[in-house]
Amino acid sequence: MYTRLVTGLFLLSAFSSAFAISWPLEIIEHLDETKIIIYAKEAEIEQSPTWDPATGAPSFGLPEVLKSIAQWDNKKAGISGTSVEKIELKPILHQEKANRWYYLVQLRNPAGSKHKHHYLAVLMNGKTYGAIEEPESYK
Repeated sequence: MYTRLVTGLFLLSAFSSAFAISWPLEIIEHLDETKIIIYAKEAEIEQSPTWDPATGAPSFGLPEVLKSIAQWDNKKAGISGTSVEKIELKPILHQEKANRWYYLVQLRNPAGSKHKHHYLAVLMNGKTYGAIEEPESYK
């Protein structure tokens, strides 16, 4: 009786770990009083190159960032007409010991758009994520 129960629990735990869902890493940043939330896959963060600020400029510089933004903008045809307003280089604090960094980009939407800005995160390997602006809370 107990052997069937133990065997069933063992099989259940084995199947649950085999089909485990990999949740994205949540990165929370602030840019000019705006709270930005980025969801990135940890495996893709680990694949991006490391950078130590003491050793010099990053190998993935502004020309590469602008190219990644243009590629992202081409894929999102409904959001064309944006312009880069601000770019900040930020560490991924969850992976700080591994020296992982990314660019947080603020884009200005065309006049007449519903939202004034939208945001992107660009890893040091060119992988681009759309970021979410947290709405202001009402009191």
